[in-house]
Parts: sequence; C-alpha cells; structure tokens
Amino acid sequence: MTVETTLDRRAARSRDLLLDALRELMCERGFERLTTQNIIDRAGVGRATFYAHFDNKEELLAASVGRLRTWLEAMRERYPAQPFAFMLPFFDHLTSHRALYRTTFERESEVSVERLIRAMMRELVRAELLAQRTARQDDAAIELATQFVVSTFWSVTVWWMSGAGGQRSPAEVNAIFLRLAQPGLELALSTTA
Repeated sequence: MTVETTLDRRAARSRDLLLDALRELMCERGFERLTTQNIIDRAGVGRATFYAHFDNKEELLAASVGRLRTWLEAMRERYPAQPFAFMLPFFDHLTSHRALYRTTFERESEVSVERLIRAMMRELVRAELLAQRTARQDDAAIELATQFVVSTFWSVTVWWMSGAGGQRSPAEVNAIFLRLAQPGLELALSTTA
C-alpha cells in the first residue's frame, strides 16, 4: 500500500465522518442551528481536517445532497423507460431518513435543505425532460414543465412527511405524485412560446 493510498483512505474516512455527523446532528437540531464546531465535535476530527474538505457547513450539506443526487441518477439509469424513475427511490430515501427530513421539513426556518433538494430535483427533472424533448418543445415549455413537476413533488413530499399522508408507503406516494404531475406535465410540454 502506498502513502498516497493511505492518505486517500484517510481523507475519504474523514469526509464520511463529517457527512455522518452532519446527518446525525440534523436529526437532532435541523441544519440552520448547527455550527461548524458542532459538526467537528460530533465527527471527532480537527478543525483543520474539516477545512481541508469543506469551506463551511453549507458546502458540507451540498456534498451530502450531491451524494444523494449521484445515487438517484444511478437509480434512474436502472429504469430508463419509466418516467421520473428517481422519484420512488427518493421517497424510499425519505422513509429511511424520516427523522432527518421531518426535522428539516417541519421547521419554516430550515431553508437550506429545501433549497438544495429542490435545486437537485430541478436538475434531475430538467435533464430527463431535455432527453425526451420533441421539436415542438421550446426552452420555455421545458422550464415550465420542470418548475411544475418540482413544485408538485415538493408539495406531495411535505404533505407526506408532515403526517397528513398517513402511513402511505413510498410506492403509494410516488403513484400519487405521478397521478398529480402527469396531466400538468403534458399540458406544460404542449405549451409553445
């Protein structure tokens, strides 16, 4: 084993410790009330180690969402013919991380997580719509459809995570999302400038 391999493993382990600490603390406190020092203390790393990987806690959160996005893209690739194939895995993810998301969704002051999740979903939805674009669909139609789908997704997600959706499974919530989104999506995509 080379020195470089050892350093790479050590760096990866430090990043994982920081990401795990972030997730644990977000379950307890949400994101906005966390400090970088809270994360460093929970991860058991030094301040220099934190700053070797991230400039601030927002960048750490973005890395966490980036890891989620990579996983969702892989899930989409498994079922390329299924519309929004990344949504059901996301709803499954919400179920397995319910404490974290309930803490962040239920507090109006928790805007950073919402902002990053919505941005990630806009990028995933836009990429899918662009891949299926027809000659009739201009940029405005794609953007309108993207905004509509993400807004519908967010409304369904908040409804479900708040408990108003009862004990519905991720598959049931995904089916509800698709039933709500499909007619509006078709209308938005048929809109021309």
